Amino acid sequence: MISEEKRAKPLMALLNDVPNARVIGPSDVRVFGLATDSRRVRPGDLFVALSGLHTDGHVFVEDAVRRGASAVLVERLPETALTVPVVMVDHARKAMAAAAASFYDHPVRSLSLVGITGTNGKTTTSLLVESILACAGLRVGVIGTLGYRWGEVKEKPDMTTPDAADLQHLFFRMKRDGVSHVVMEVSSHALELHRVDGVFYDVGVFTNLSQDHLDFHGSMERYFNAKRRLFAEHMKESRHAPSMVVNGDDLYGQRLVQEFAAAVCSFGLDSRSTIHPLRYTLGAQGIEASVQTPSGAVSISSSLMGRLNLYNILAAIGAVQSLGISMSAVAEGIAAVNSVEGRLQRLDNECGLQVVVDFAHTPDAMEKALECLRELASGRVWVVFGCGGDRDRTKRPVMGAVAGRYGDMVVITSDNPRTENPEAIVKDIEPGVQSTGKVRFSFEDEVLPLSGYTIEVDRRRAIRETIRRAEPGDLVFIGGKGHETYQILGTQVRPFDDRVVAREALAQRRARTMPTQAAEGVW
Repeated sequence: MISEEKRAKPLMALLNDVPNARVIGPSDVRVFGLATDSRRVRPGDLFVALSGLHTDGHVFVEDAVRRGASAVLVERLPETALTVPVVMVDHARKAMAAAAASFYDHPVRSLSLVGITGTNGKTTTSLLVESILACAGLRVGVIGTLGYRWGEVKEKPDMTTPDAADLQHLFFRMKRDGVSHVVMEVSSHALELHRVDGVFYDVGVFTNLSQDHLDFHGSMERYFNAKRRLFAEHMKESRHAPSMVVNGDDLYGQRLVQEFAAAVCSFGLDSRSTIHPLRYTLGAQGIEASVQTPSGAVSISSSLMGRLNLYNILAAIGAVQSLGISMSAVAEGIAAVNSVEGRLQRLDNECGLQVVVDFAHTPDAMEKALECLRELASGRVWVVFGCGGDRDRTKRPVMGAVAGRYGDMVVITSDNPRTENPEAIVKDIEPGVQSTGKVRFSFEDEVLPLSGYTIEVDRRRAIRETIRRAEPGDLVFIGGKGHETYQILGTQVRPFDDRVVAREALAQRRARTMPTQAAEGVW
């Protein structure tokens, strides 16, 4: 097999599916790769100039040529003459998607794809589907927030859904390595920015929709319409109808059920949904359920916690049901997922505390997580959270109100402030917490109230002090960053992992209590 490094295609062969493409200059060049960042251009690459929110690739066209680009694809002519062919197109993102698919010989045509979209639950649902398919003996690849992986390959992602060129390259590598099924999180940004143009799915899953990314989409309706594109524009003519798996308990999901009717398999807690639990129990040890499916009932046992994960399990069952997977593989695959990185992830400790780290960074996700944990708490619930900078400001007080309703003790801190002033972000959150009647306290107070809130902008100190002041039996929820191993302050990306910080704080607390316990004869 020809290695990727030696792979090359005539420029004109990449433009067959690009409408209105016009080549200025010689067209008989060969292309050895595609690049959208001039700093990553290798000799022979086709450089695609994309107009983004913060930068314009057209500014870097000359730099790309200096680095060896064999041709450039643009939406407007460069100001200076170039020594390489210039491909003029109407829409660079759409053109890149088509060119990338051609360059890699349309790998998706040989793969079965499951696309999962929605505000919350995409990652957990994708892991459940992956596990079920693997238990059915299939070779599976995953593209999502926690990484791109298949076989022995594990790569950290720059984004949930990569750009079209990188996505087609992933599909190519998966196909080359024998993958038959790919489970993929499909973000609203990816759908809106044409990253998945030319990609068609055997199964599409809609988990839910709630407020998020309004800084990008502008309104909930536009946000929904971006998600809707997965079902309206990116579905194969499935051999396994119905191919759309939709949350029938979600108001936006109900719109999809009505619109696509015969193509939809609905899931939900209500018996009106095609896939629904006949019975279920939710506890500290996980979920037990009997689930009705078109193939009959299946008994489910899962270590995952809460109603939100029951929904994720139902979504996963719907996805694999559409692919004709056996119910025995369904039960085995769900039971095999013991935890999901950064999603209601419990940190075991000997301090008498329940400590849970979660990625929830939307009002709905945090409400669902805290609703679940509230039922499991024997003592007070501490909520440590912040909101990301340079993102939708309108959700900040809403998340504050959610934290105040479900938490006894709320600690407002930083998330990823980015270029915003962290103090300003927490001030946006504070009115929401205050609206629930909570009064402010300080970690320095000798006696803390039974209920209240405090502000500690330093996230490390916020986590450390919360674990120091919590009492045995209390539950500490650390929300917003989940699996992330960094914090973005200004333009700097610094190492930071909530789980590492929390474990350090638990170890410090444990060390402080050991002499006392020894003196009391515990040891």
